[in-house]
Amino acid sequence: MYWMHEYYAVTDFLDKGGVTLYIIFFVAIFLWVLIVERFLYIYIFSKKDQVLLANTWESYKTHPQADKIRMSLKAEYEEKLFFRFSIIKVLVAIAPLLGLFGTVYGMIEIFDVIAHNGTGDARAMASGISMATLPTMSGMAVAITGLFFQHKIKEKVNKETISFNERLKNI
Repeated sequence: MYWMHEYYAVTDFLDKGGVTLYIIFFVAIFLWVLIVERFLYIYIFSKKDQVLLANTWESYKTHPQADKIRMSLKAEYEEKLFFRFSIIKVLVAIAPLLGLFGTVYGMIEIFDVIAHNGTGDARAMASGISMATLPTMSGMAVAITGLFFQHKIKEKVNKETISFNERLKNI
């Protein structure tokens, strides 16, 4: 039953941040699924594609257009490595904007409480304040961690592309 306690803690946190925090949560999950998928492909499954493209190069290396074919194979490999990378970049860019939207939405909630109850009801305003600050914090956390791994993926793809190009030159 320990997992139920954790589930309720997470949903309580998400409820305090309002609907925007749920959106940021699902964006974060989607972002991390894509990041993990890219790392799995780059470190495990790209070797198979590299071998297939190198075998293709073997059959065309004496062709009169060999340089263009090699560049085409390199571009094809790079395209496979960068597959869905633009979606990762968009999600990283959207996360802080969603946090900012949550801030604005929470501030509207605070002003609504002030309009109905005045400034004397601090407990009612606290809900709006958490609704304003939690999405900002969460959006920035998702963006910063996503940006870090986005950079790591790009760095690894560039190394793999250079390595593959050198492999084709040495065949």
